[in-house]
Formats: sequence, C-alpha cells, structure tokens
Amino acid sequence: MRSFLALGASALCLGAMPGVLAAQDDAAGIRMTWFGITNWFYEFGDTGVLVDGVVSPFSEDDAKPNPDQVARVLEAMDRGTGVDMIFVGHDHRDHTFDTVEWARQTGAPVYTSAVACEGMISDGLPEDQCTPVYGGETIDVDANTTVRVVRWSHSFRCDADSNGGTEGIETFGFLFKHETADGPISWFMTDSGAGGPELVTNRIVDGTDYGAPLANLADAVRDADLTGFDLWQGGPESRVVNQARVLVPVFDIKYFMPQHYGARGGFDLGTGLHYAFDTAEMPKLTALMEERGVEPFVSQNYFDAYVYSASGLERVDNAEVKTALGLPASGPGPAEQGPNPRAGKLECAQD
Repeated sequence: MRSFLALGASALCLGAMPGVLAAQDDAAGIRMTWFGITNWFYEFGDTGVLVDGVVSPFSEDDAKPNPDQVARVLEAMDRGTGVDMIFVGHDHRDHTFDTVEWARQTGAPVYTSAVACEGMISDGLPEDQCTPVYGGETIDVDANTTVRVVRWSHSFRCDADSNGGTEGIETFGFLFKHETADGPISWFMTDSGAGGPELVTNRIVDGTDYGAPLANLADAVRDADLTGFDLWQGGPESRVVNQARVLVPVFDIKYFMPQHYGARGGFDLGTGLHYAFDTAEMPKLTALMEERGVEPFVSQNYFDAYVYSASGLERVDNAEVKTALGLPASGPGPAEQGPNPRAGKLECAQD
C-alpha cells in the first residue's frame, strides 16, 4: 500500500512514482482522464462520457468560452469514442463554463440541474439537448454501464453557516456502475459537497423533500445492487475530510482521487497544474486515509490518465495527449508551480 503522505506536494514526477504503467490495452476496464478542476473524461469501449469539462482560461467575470480550445482538447483527448454524454454537478462557472460549447461541438446530451439547463438554453443550447435532473434518476450509458444521479449538497467555507445543507445551489453526485467479464466496478464522483450535518439533513426545496445526501447515496448503491464502491473521486479540496469520515467506512472505499485543486485564482490548461496537491495542508484527511488504508491516486498534472478494472486502479501513460497540448509527458509544468492561494483554509478547527 502506498503512503498517502508520500503522494503530496513532494511527489512531482509521475515517471518516478511506483505503480506507473506504460500504455496498455484497456478494453477490459474504463480509461479515466483528469484535466483540471473536476473535469473527467471516461472511455467505455467506444462510448465517451464527459463530466464538467472546463478548458477555456478564465479568471475575470467577463471571460468567454473559447471554442478553439474546446476543439483542441477534444481532438487531442478523443481516442475514437467521441463524447456521447455530458454530466455537470452544479451551476458554477468553474464547472459549467464550457458546457454549451462541448455540447455544440459533439451533439452530446447534457444532464444537470434545472437551473443549469435554463442558463445553458439561454446561452444557445437547444432545449432538447439538456435534461434536468433532480436526484434518483438512473441513466443508461451503454449496455454495461449505468449512472445514478445522487442529490448532494454544496461545500461551504469555515466561516459560513450551511443551514444544515437545506439551502444553496442544487448539487449532484454521480454513481457509476460498469459490468465487466470479471464482475462489476463502480465509483462515485462528486464535484462538490459538504460533510457533517449536511450529509444527514433532508434537502427541502420549494416544498419538495429530496432526501438527505447520505441516504440518497445509500439508496443509489442499493438500487445498483452494490454494497459500496471502491473508488471515490471527491471534491472540492476544502473540507472534504467531513465527507471522508462518513463515506470511507460506510461504503468501504479503497481508492481516493482528490480533485478541484490546482485551479484557484485562475485556470489555464496550457501552463500545467499551477499548484500541487499538498497533504500537509490537509492533515486530518491524510490521517484518516492512512488509518483506513485508502490508496490515493493524486494527479500530478492535467491529463493524467488511469485505467480502472475489476483487478484495480492503475496509472497509465498519456504522453501523446499531453504533448499535443503542450504539456510534459510526466510531472508538472511547463510553468513553475506556486503556492495554493487557499492554503490554511482547506480544513477548519471545527472539522
């Protein structure tokens, strides 16, 4: 078991890390590519699924999506599947900024909140290309893969009152289940989420009770005929320990992929990950993962790739894609990494 501590800010060179594999035939598993914030590209055989997908540089309120950048990333990243579905967890610009452009260029349907759909339609997305979700839906990706939509809750700062999670922006997680010849594999991806009381407080919106996030996730797991899920792609970076304390033991999580780091105070794929994941900034989360024996898979740069199969989770080479986008084949860069602008605010005294 690799140490969670060993994969913090000091682990900057992917090529020097244990467990790194050369490119392989991943027909038996799912190829997963992370490209910043909570952007994921999943390849299921000849089917491609995108989550969030922000790729245009943005730091100012008046910034606009860059169609050429979307096309460039799509051309580099697509190994033949295309993008067949798009999922977005909540309606904030660091998750929805490029969604309409992705949908326009690929023709893929979008699944997100009703509020996010309304905004995308006003930005030119055809109404029939955006499906509002409310939690509890099961969506078929292909003959072997389903996604269950889980009503979740958004994160909050140390000095914020969360109101038990009953207020705030609509937020969703996605429970994936994929059948392989060696049995099912599953993972839960959420692009936000608080912990503590928020996980067990029913979310009531306009008189409709959408249940408590933890109960919603448990229902989705049962509905998928699972007892838990091995992989958790969790975020954002702030206060994620509060989720981990519950999710890790309840759902018997074995692998953790932290996300939503390296993209605060601006975002530009061309510079590379502009600060590293640093376990020293999250001592409570680090200690919990070490204690529970959870294996971390920490991305060192944009477009780090993985293959997830019934035999486990492995890193794979993605040099061709990175080179096409001006990134080094392994490790950070090309720009020098700086400090995390949110350092000291990722865990709170009360967590």
